[in-house]
Amino acid sequence: MSDHERAVAIELARAALPLYELPTDIPLTLLKQRENVVFALSSGGREYVLRVHRRGYHSDAELACELDFVRALSTEGVAVPHFIPARDGLGFCVVGDDHPAGPHQVDLQLRIQNSGNFGDERTAVAGTAELSPEDFRELGRLTAEVHAASVRSGYTMAVPRDDWDIEGLVGDDPAWGDPLRLAELDGDDLDTVRRAIVRIREVLTAYGTPQHRFGPIHADLTPENVLRTPAGLVLIDFDDFAAGWHLFDLATAIYFFTPHPRATEYRAELFAGYESVRPLDKADHAAFPAMLLARGLTYLGWAADRRGEPTAEWHATEVLPHVVRLARELLADTAPRTTSPLKHDAPPATEKP
Repeated sequence: MSDHERAVAIELARAALPLYELPTDIPLTLLKQRENVVFALSSGGREYVLRVHRRGYHSDAELACELDFVRALSTEGVAVPHFIPARDGLGFCVVGDDHPAGPHQVDLQLRIQNSGNFGDERTAVAGTAELSPEDFRELGRLTAEVHAASVRSGYTMAVPRDDWDIEGLVGDDPAWGDPLRLAELDGDDLDTVRRAIVRIREVLTAYGTPQHRFGPIHADLTPENVLRTPAGLVLIDFDDFAAGWHLFDLATAIYFFTPHPRATEYRAELFAGYESVRPLDKADHAAFPAMLLARGLTYLGWAADRRGEPTAEWHATEVLPHVVRLARELLADTAPRTTSPLKHDAPPATEKP
């Protein structure tokens, strides 16, 4: 983040403070900058987190839908952030109409006291993350609680968002960009991924979208979006929430740990925790490798459109080989056989699409 970008974000944040009845001169501490710029601040004995949203990432209606979903989960007892209404009663405000950077959405929430994130994407991929199996069991429970609460609440999305369905994951115009555009993906690896995408579409089509498998999900359940608190894990940052498979959240939770030496153990505990709250069936387990690869491909698509950014370069170099490995494993697992783990599996792909 350049000094200019930081200065602009601070100006927009300060413009929003009066709309939350907060003084404009209180110190702002930068917490995070990716899609949004996130600041920590305190006033009147209370601590807050303020997000300046990336311009154009979501419409006002889409952001309002996101906050409604978080409130629905909170009502059902799920550990999620608490948003502070702006002076006009809305869950966020828009500032910057007269700023050179243009209008930006800003929301405010109570800061959650925590001892850090669940983990870190880079140490997970490097295999150096030191997490216990019980950590993943608790993460599985939290993930299941989100899905169970979503179903119980009867929440329905008021406006469309980029769904994490087949087209959003591996269609002609994926929600996060086309992974096949990544320059580093070429030769035999490119052919492997192309064939694996065909297989993903076959598996997920057969898997279907009944309510017990598909609905509103967090969609970005990475280790950095889960906080450790004295009361347990808390899920934050619903920026990418939309309709999708529940398995997609589980895939996201374990994806960065797939290269880890304890990946098999972590995954088993994640599923055990989930199933202690919400049952899964054989079809869920059989479809998971395809979902895991689909999750990985979304990150390659994201990286292809953001070349030059450190995280994008990391995906394109350090993470790419692991995605190709998942593709090879999926194709090997779905080679011709006499029985199929999915009752309605289509024949495996043998040619490029």
